[in-house]
Amino acid sequence: MFKKLTYIIVLSLLACAFAQTYDLPIMFIDTDHRCLNYDVIQKIPATIKLLDGKTNNVADSSKGTQYNIGIKVRGRTSAEYPKPNYTIEFHDATGKDTNVSLLGLPPSDDWVLHGPYVDKSMIRNSFGHWLFRQTGRYSPRTKFFDLYINGVYRGVYELTERIKRGKYRINVSELKETDAEGENLTGGYIWEFDRKFNRRGAGEVIDYTTRDFKTSDGHNVVLLYPRKKKITNEQKEYIQNYLSELDSLYKGDKSGSGYEKYVDIVSAADYLLHLELTNNMDPYLANNFFMYKSKDETDEQGNKTVGKINLGPPWDFEIILSNDYRPENYEINSDDSAFFATITNCYVEGWEINCVYKNTGLGGVQPIKWLLEMWKDSIFQIEMKKRWAELRSGVWHTKTMDTYLDSMKTSLTSAAERNFKRWPNLGKVSGAHDEDPFPMKYCNTIRTQWAGMAMGGFNADTWDGEFEHVRKKVKERIAWMDEQLGFTEPANPVVFEPIIHEPDWRAEMGDTSKAHIEASNLSRLSPTNYFVVIGKRLEIHTSVGGTFALVDLNGAVLYRTRIKTGVTTLAVPTNARNKHWIATLNGKMMNR
Repeated sequence: MFKKLTYIIVLSLLACAFAQTYDLPIMFIDTDHRCLNYDVIQKIPATIKLLDGKTNNVADSSKGTQYNIGIKVRGRTSAEYPKPNYTIEFHDATGKDTNVSLLGLPPSDDWVLHGPYVDKSMIRNSFGHWLFRQTGRYSPRTKFFDLYINGVYRGVYELTERIKRGKYRINVSELKETDAEGENLTGGYIWEFDRKFNRRGAGEVIDYTTRDFKTSDGHNVVLLYPRKKKITNEQKEYIQNYLSELDSLYKGDKSGSGYEKYVDIVSAADYLLHLELTNNMDPYLANNFFMYKSKDETDEQGNKTVGKINLGPPWDFEIILSNDYRPENYEINSDDSAFFATITNCYVEGWEINCVYKNTGLGGVQPIKWLLEMWKDSIFQIEMKKRWAELRSGVWHTKTMDTYLDSMKTSLTSAAERNFKRWPNLGKVSGAHDEDPFPMKYCNTIRTQWAGMAMGGFNADTWDGEFEHVRKKVKERIAWMDEQLGFTEPANPVVFEPIIHEPDWRAEMGDTSKAHIEASNLSRLSPTNYFVVIGKRLEIHTSVGGTFALVDLNGAVLYRTRIKTGVTTLAVPTNARNKHWIATLNGKMMNR
């Protein structure tokens, strides 16, 4: 009786604390008395409302526009956390998928609701994606909000875009069923290398071991675009053969010569540097490793552009930067302790890619040979060092990162206080064994399968301590990589951000109350701006125009001119031909 009374009192106190004006958007989901937990493995129907003003109050929940959605718990290990992730899918009145713009992001029919739990800084996911977008490449955009499900506060969540094809996501060509030969067959494709597992719920099993095909080296390929149900035999055979050709460069006595004809080297450098900077080992283990291939194209003058494999975007950052089961300050009690000890040492002393491949066999995983051999190639290492210098001189400069982290800290301070009243797990390891102190209504289940795999490697007693630990760890890793790659950071950043168009969707719509728009209304948005070096010639592609400049790594301007929209061709200036420079447009870094 006493325990029940205490629970009611505490719950009442929390209800009072949460019945306030919030500084983040609030999302309300109602499952209409249906179960929503780990055991529910198919999307269930629900409704959603969203308040997105400068300030928001729970009492105003009825004012939000209501949508029909399907929702389920997402993931495998993370699905067993008491604060899990969710996948939601928007439906129109007839039950068909429909695109909706949420929190100012480009419209989509499905989204991820990421619930940071073992990441007690709450920022690793957003920080990881931001770092990759700083290279000028797409990575899912994120927005923080407070979540209520069936009237119960669930804490601070993060709306995250799904990785999918689209003009303002992964911008590869649409593949039609009639595209069966020639250049039309060559792109675009989006796929994932992933180790899939079974997940059981309510007596039913989803076979996550299913893959669309295996590479010739035995790695699982899961097609994201076109999907398995829509891809034609010709298209599947094309991308399967393309990956087999890449694998074959390293079979037998072959040296891998010609890999650059298959893989975009700059994208590979950006992706691998990002993995190393964040200590994200999953893709090296053929898990959550996304790639895409654009289409071959020949212009009116007969110049051919070969569509190559681009690595990325990256995904899943909750255990990066010293936050997994290899932490510094608690013992690993496992038969695999020697393996994890080696990985821990690699965090301080070595490259993550080498650490993983020296300890192969985890879960039967074999190295992606072309990735490892490409990494070792001297020409690729030169490109890695060059790209590291470009990024670190500006968009990955420590002052640039500090500016971003400071802004995140300011925006999340109040939210973090709310979240950790709801989820009091500061100062201790966390995982699937944890109980929910205030269970969500309807069929809430506590899982214990992964009780021996608790996460959380630092476990500060305060959110500020967790947040600053992320800042500390990324700077430690940067300093080590600078030393390995022979780079010295300039006193100030040359550029703070790349040219990335994250439009103000409310301004684009012209009506803040109109949250649903069709893809045909997106034509005013600017596509990616980039440049290509062809010998001594610069080819600049832009839909913006303005002041184009070449700037060296200390900020000195080597060349400046005005350019118009479209394609501009210039000779590389003589004083820039033997120097390392960054191309900028209107003061922002252009991608290449």
